[in-house]
Formats: sequence, C-alpha cells, structure tokens
Amino acid sequence: MQTLVIGSTCVDIIIRVPFFPEQGQDVNTDGAKWSLGGTAFNVAKALQKEKSDFILCSPVGTGVYANFVEEELAKNKIPLFAKIKSQENGACWCLVNAKNEHAFICAHKAEYLFDEKFYKKINFKEVDTIYFCGLEMEEKTSEAEVDFMLRKKEEAQKEGRELKIFFDPSARILKIKKSLLKKIFKLNPILHLNQKEAFELTGLDSVPKAAEALCKITKNDVIMTTGKNGSYIFEKEKMAGKKIPGVKAKVVNTIGCGDAHLGVCVARLKKGKSLEDAVLAANKYAAKIAETEKASL
Repeated sequence: MQTLVIGSTCVDIIIRVPFFPEQGQDVNTDGAKWSLGGTAFNVAKALQKEKSDFILCSPVGTGVYANFVEEELAKNKIPLFAKIKSQENGACWCLVNAKNEHAFICAHKAEYLFDEKFYKKINFKEVDTIYFCGLEMEEKTSEAEVDFMLRKKEEAQKEGRELKIFFDPSARILKIKKSLLKKIFKLNPILHLNQKEAFELTGLDSVPKAAEALCKITKNDVIMTTGKNGSYIFEKEKMAGKKIPGVKAKVVNTIGCGDAHLGVCVARLKKGKSLEDAVLAANKYAAKIAETEKASL
C-alpha cells in the first residue's frame, strides 16, 4: 500500500553566516550550497530509505530552480508528479548561524499549489496513508486540498478501508485560518509537530498537557519532537503519554530533521511497529540527519 506525500519539493539554498543580521548590519558568508529539499521531499526520502512505497505529490514549475528539482528527482529515482508550465518554481534560502540555528526566507510558487486533476492517475484503493504539511495551508489552493482529503477519507470509510492522515502543522501554524484548522482536525490526523508549535497551538506550556489537549482535539495519536530531549508521544487508545529518549548527535545542520523524523514514523507504523518503537527509530534517524549538511540522507 502506498503513502501519498503531498507538499513541496524545492531548492534549499543553504547559506552559513556567523550570526543572523539585524537591520543595517552586514554579514559575510563563504557562499551558498544548493540541495534538494522541501517538506514533502524530505519525508519521501525517509520513506525511500525505509523501503516504504510512496508517491511524491509535488508539482514542479519552470525556471532554473525547477530545472534543478527535476534533475535531482531523476538522480533520486523519484518520478516527476506534475508539471505547471504557467508558473516558476520558488526556492528556500536557509540561513544557518554559528550555533547551527536556522532561519528561512521562502518564495512559495508552483511547488506549493494543489490541483485535484493531478491525482486522477492515482488508484486510491492502493493508498492507505496521506501526509500533508501546514506550509501549503496558507496558499490559495489550501481549501481545495483539505476538501479533497476529506472526500477521500469518507470514500475509504464507505468502502471499509482505513485511510490514515499525518499532518505536520509547521512553524507557521498560527498563520493557518482557524476555520481551515477546524476542517483539518475533522480528518482526525496524527499530528507530528515540535514542542514550540504544540505550545503555540494549544496555549499551554507543558509538554504532557499540550500533547493530551491535541489528542482530544484530533481524536488521534500525537507525536511531539522535543529537541535534544527526544520526543513525546500521546496515544489515543491508552489516553496516556510517554517520553521517548533522544540520541546524541554532533549537530551540523537541523534543517529537515523534523521531516525525516516524520517519514520514519510513517514507515515504521506501516510495518506494524508500535508508536513507541517507530518514534525511537525516528529519533535515531533524525540524529543522523542533524550530522549532515543536507536535509536528507
């Protein structure tokens, strides 16, 4: 059975700086490195490493960034999903400071758009899981994307099939319209988010309380990453939470760690592993990502 990985694949332009400049400041850099990234691609690469079947549902536009994306997808043996010839691809400029903290400057273009016609070639009887990201939920096509998933989940239920939804709200969670968030929660998604995002979403400042509150909202499991402390899970069936220990890493770059973590969680759960075992494996994989310059292995 397949996982649909819905979202962006883009060029990450990684720029190392000694510090994040403020207004009027100058900062020097040794240059910029290009690599293939984007939340959906990073998740897909983790699924690929885990040998878990997936379809990367990322449209590609035109221009120099699109050319790079197409070339890199071919190198990674991932098929091009859809081509939008009327709009250029954007990119993500990733600033990384001396503490290995990051800040993003993003241009959202063709790669963030959703169109239901792209999915006509997919046999949904072979799909049991969908991943999507909050970064696309600010775009003009976000309502159509969520409505599409709601219909597909309802169709699966009528046919006696389970369609699991994984949702990563992203760092821009507060930019998503409240009415759209309510729709998203009707999907009963398994939430995968970091501690800061969980606190912002719930207004709480306790990991266990925030996780429990989110479980009650979505009526599903919650996976919360907590930095060097590892992760925290809250399981719907047990209505109980648990800390999952982290793995020490010589951090080079944390870009893409959360996406890779989510991808491994999806793959391991599909293999029948418990949520605890899946997240423990994901913690180990994310630590490896943190030790590399790229957002995927």
